[in-house]
Amino acid sequence: MAKEIVLFVLYSIVHLFAIATITKEDVLYLPSKIIPILILIVALFRYFPSLGKRGKLIAIGLVFSLFGDSFLALPKQGYFVFGLGSFLIAQLIYSYAFTLDSKIKPILAIPFLLFGCSFFLILVPKLGSLLVPVGVYISAICLMGWRAAARNSNSKAFYLGLVGALVFILSDSIIAYSMFLKPDMDRFTASMGIMVTYYIAQLLIYSATKVEEIDHQTLKNT
Repeated sequence: MAKEIVLFVLYSIVHLFAIATITKEDVLYLPSKIIPILILIVALFRYFPSLGKRGKLIAIGLVFSLFGDSFLALPKQGYFVFGLGSFLIAQLIYSYAFTLDSKIKPILAIPFLLFGCSFFLILVPKLGSLLVPVGVYISAICLMGWRAAARNSNSKAFYLGLVGALVFILSDSIIAYSMFLKPDMDRFTASMGIMVTYYIAQLLIYSATKVEEIDHQTLKNT
């Protein structure tokens, strides 16, 4: 197993332990949350000049995910929209990255469209002033899932990226469910579910990118 993946897993466990033992007000909470994503960013940016276009886009998407993590980890209220905006940009970048060299395949959009519309309609009565931002974000994550499913590939990288996108949708759905539909949900349970699925999603998307880049470099050197 690659060194950065081992470090990612170890530091992800550290943050899960932090969720169980400290609060957002603790000075260690924010660093423990962002270090795993920072590890993936550093791992990709070490090779950034030689990365293909998709690899560079995924690296930039991880940077915006880091911003989103940072805003959402701040103890003060009022940063949710900034976090949502950062992750929105990340999702759009991932969507574009997955779209490269891919056909439209509109039929594959149907399950994501059905899920997005249904979930949004369930959330609508609870959203209040966040109606538009949340609606836009749900559209973005469904777009990302569709584009991951529509790639012209059946390779290992394709499946890693697709599962990563689907798990990302699951993670964001847990956030929406715990915030709007069941606000009395145990915070520890919600946070653990959100972060476990989030870290898995990012690791899978990173791994898909790494596999693809290795294959690309191998072909380039032959």
